[in-house]
Amino acid sequence: MMHLVYKKSSYMGSHIHIEPNHISDIPALRDMVTNNLNILNPCKVYAEKLKAGAFDGVPEEKVEAEKKVVNAIGKLWDNQPSMNVLMLLSRALQEIADLKLEG
Repeated sequence: MMHLVYKKSSYMGSHIHIEPNHISDIPALRDMVTNNLNILNPCKVYAEKLKAGAFDGVPEEKVEAEKKVVNAIGKLWDNQPSMNVLMLLSRALQEIADLKLEG
């Protein structure tokens, strides 16, 4: 399996990084991208990292800021543990359209 990391930085804007667990996963990753890429819900990844102690020692306001971003993005998964990239793209475009029409 793989996971998705969303980062926003002042010098590069935002980007998404897809990271295989091991180099031997790259052929399977290529097949998934070509055929049916499923991405884990970032809320699930965040919860696992939190439980594993990945945020121990990190200031609470930074943990909360990360949680806000993860929850905002995670809404696209509609409580599903993973979702096909094309469905996520469709949902993201609909969310953008809805926001533009509201404003």
